[in-house]
Amino acid sequence: MKIIITMMMLTCTIGAAAQDELRHIKPEAIHQMPKISVEEYKKSIEVLENEEDNLSFEEMKRVGDLTVYTDLYSGFCSWYCGGEILKVNASSYLKPQGSFNYKPGNAHDFNHGSVWAEGVAGPGIGEWLEYVFPGRCPRITTVNILNGHVKTEKAWRENARVKSLKMYYMNKPYAILDLDDSRTLQCFDVGVLGPHDEAAPNWTLRFEILEVYPGEKYQDTIISELYFDGIDVH
Repeated sequence: MKIIITMMMLTCTIGAAAQDELRHIKPEAIHQMPKISVEEYKKSIEVLENEEDNLSFEEMKRVGDLTVYTDLYSGFCSWYCGGEILKVNASSYLKPQGSFNYKPGNAHDFNHGSVWAEGVAGPGIGEWLEYVFPGRCPRITTVNILNGHVKTEKAWRENARVKSLKMYYMNKPYAILDLDDSRTLQCFDVGVLGPHDEAAPNWTLRFEILEVYPGEKYQDTIISELYFDGIDVH
């Protein structure tokens, strides 16, 4: 029995040491959630497109600073002009509440009002989101995360948010993303990932919850959006 216990302790120690050796990545940039509505933002974009020559510097800067909405709602050209996600999987997700669902695809629907929430008891340590890419997909350099239920300040505070995510590249541990506890868009420089080869098989990125910031009311851990930027598009 002592031998078995010793072996189990050794295995746990080796696993913890391997995790400690993974590179920790902090956000390269953090962007605040806009204070205006999506509708107001879209009107600003229309003004920008139709009256750009007449706008003041302050008006141009105000629209330019709305990075979150620009990424999600502008329709401007991005990595997604060539980037492709075949499927978004999850280890679990919360059961629907009325007409509101928490499916994994909500984390990649470019709508900050819909969310993925893990579906196990407690804060969801060990639960994960996984993205499947075709081998031909343009390479990824940036992971962008709207952490928590960012639709409102109240929803964000009431629900748990991710503190750290263990990132797997092609099913192998790659890095740990350390997230700020803020209602923001957080952008992580993760290097250059993906084969970008027509002959290559599908490949994956998985994001496993390691630690969380507790919610004031609910234990459910939520990610509103997790999407990408990269190269090989233009």
